[in-house]
Amino acid sequence: MPDLDSNDLNIVSELRQTGICVTSLESLNLPNTKTFFQGARKISAALKESSLAPANKGKHTLCATSAQLIKYPEVFRWGLNERLLNIIESYLALPVAYDGLSYYFSIADGRDAGPRLWHRDREDRRMIKIGVYINDVNDDGGPFQCVRPEINSLLCDPEKYKYEIIHNKNIQKVISSEQSDWMTTCTGLAGTVIFVDTALYYHRGKPPTRWNRSAIFFSYFSRKPRHPFLCERSPFSKADIRYLTEGLSAHQKDCVSWKDRLPGAVKLIPKNRVKV
Repeated sequence: MPDLDSNDLNIVSELRQTGICVTSLESLNLPNTKTFFQGARKISAALKESSLAPANKGKHTLCATSAQLIKYPEVFRWGLNERLLNIIESYLALPVAYDGLSYYFSIADGRDAGPRLWHRDREDRRMIKIGVYINDVNDDGGPFQCVRPEINSLLCDPEKYKYEIIHNKNIQKVISSEQSDWMTTCTGLAGTVIFVDTALYYHRGKPPTRWNRSAIFFSYFSRKPRHPFLCERSPFSKADIRYLTEGLSAHQKDCVSWKDRLPGAVKLIPKNRVKV
């Protein structure tokens, strides 16, 4: 297992206890963070402009395209920082795979839709997403929310709750009327960083009602995920990936090319149809 300093060990410890750990770019102090954040803000400006186009009228969320992301390779590469990979590998206790990033521009329309609905991710038995806020996010700006462990255990009981998308009214059915602290709401300034196990824990982006939200989510799981056919959601082509990983270490490249070493049938055929 990787050697971690005390700060990174604390992140792993919090993930194991609660499934989530909130920190900041400043606290992490990773190399190339300044250029990463500058590039991310430029993408945010482009998405904001795109949201005003007639073709995007009525959309609740816009995602950055490969053409927008490839202009700023430092954004993709930030997610491959060796310290981040070591933190996640220590949590998973398995070699880590990097599935790239999704850049979301969430429009303040208050709608419950898409990633704003309560859900768990299905790529693997356990996985980590690292969210980074590109603008300040308050309670009206679509903060990330995650169900606390004791309530999550109830929701994950396969004998009682077999649905995958859970609305607030459904969750309230398993919560006592006196319990008000059943979820963690991650408000924070631009540069807030959220480590979260999105496979084990129900989560969502709270529908923004007053302020738009720009946020990036980097995705990681084991190199032999349970459902590889649900992975590799990156918008990049193979040529893009070669460009983005040029000059990186062998370990970093292995984290990106994990799927190349799987048998062909495993990439395409579901192992089972059981919903988890």
